[in-house]
Amino acid sequence: MLSNAQLQRGHNIAKKVLRQFDLDPALLDVFTKKQRINITGSSYDPPVVRAIKEKTVPKQYVKKINEELYKFMKTNYWGDPEGKLSYMELATNGLAFLSMVNIYSSTDGLLANDTQKETARRICEKYDQLGMMQEKGFDKVLQYLKYLTRSLSQVNFRLYGFRYTWEYLEPKMYSVFPSLRMKIELTARECESKVFTYYNIERKAFRLFITEQGFTEPSWAIVRRNKIFPKAKKNEELNIYIQSHALYRFKERIDILEPPDRNFLIQYALTNAQHVVKTEKETLLACLIDGKHPAGYFTFFIQGHDIVINTFLYLASDNTPEGKKLHALLKLSREDILYLGMDRISFYAKVDFDRIPLLKQALIDSDIWPLKLVIDEMADEEQVKQGVSAIDMQKTMFVKNFFDKFEAYHREEG
Repeated sequence: MLSNAQLQRGHNIAKKVLRQFDLDPALLDVFTKKQRINITGSSYDPPVVRAIKEKTVPKQYVKKINEELYKFMKTNYWGDPEGKLSYMELATNGLAFLSMVNIYSSTDGLLANDTQKETARRICEKYDQLGMMQEKGFDKVLQYLKYLTRSLSQVNFRLYGFRYTWEYLEPKMYSVFPSLRMKIELTARECESKVFTYYNIERKAFRLFITEQGFTEPSWAIVRRNKIFPKAKKNEELNIYIQSHALYRFKERIDILEPPDRNFLIQYALTNAQHVVKTEKETLLACLIDGKHPAGYFTFFIQGHDIVINTFLYLASDNTPEGKKLHALLKLSREDILYLGMDRISFYAKVDFDRIPLLKQALIDSDIWPLKLVIDEMADEEQVKQGVSAIDMQKTMFVKNFFDKFEAYHREEG
């Protein structure tokens, strides 16, 4: 027997669902009290997260993903956020309510009159069961799970993914109909490596793999050959390998991000956000930190059907399009850049550039400034959490003193 609190919760969620469908919650009043209890009192089980095979995913990872998924589904809303229908409410009472309306509408004898039948029909018109239980209903949830699994994946160790289904459960005590539950099954794949010889030096590289992501099948990560060589055939592909040196440089230079975010970013940049940039000297793969603005560039060489990422260039390097402009504007040496710390993106969060107009204008003119703005947004989020400013005045004054002397020297030279 359901408690009054459970019945009230189900009724409230049913009204939220109707509002999301632009239907008047008062439509529920056409049903009898018993019908309303049966229709709005039903609930599916909360989602479950588990490894698809035992001992393939560490227990702490399963626990973390389960906790983070629950938190996300309880605090993020489906449809119009103003309606406050959380993904957890949709996955439990919301879908159960819609399913029960569908059952009542399609089963003879359960609805007593034309008004009830018309009301059920209007609700069912809005309800696409298959779509609601797949991407249409839970696309943002699946995107978040994609982030969670990729953030725990390491290219040179193990890569995690997930499968998403709904499973039937035995009917609950108060119902004759079977219940459903969202099921997330975590998958794991050990990394694969290969030794490449480049300039007579042998180094191991790790193959990038795209794991299962909900409904998508796993596959090897590739770069279309015609992205690098425009005249190549459209169906020619290059397998992506990454050397440890590139992973080390990436970790060193994208230092503002925590390991989970770095894990996600390197996979995202080399799969979903592939962006090839050609310079006078070479072709690079951009690391787009927000899908639009580069935080640096991957260099690579090609052997046969493989593209091998061998290092990561910071944005101010004179081998990048932006860095080349910066060096032309300021005549800084590589040693100057390293001395100032401009090879790490934390530099752009720590320095108050309003105190160093020459450098600020050079960053704007060289197209590096958009990276600083993206990092500011990220830093602002951390500031809210920690209650501190990202600006480091000691670092700022260090950089300011350098440029004060730099300007004085060039005035004398000029």
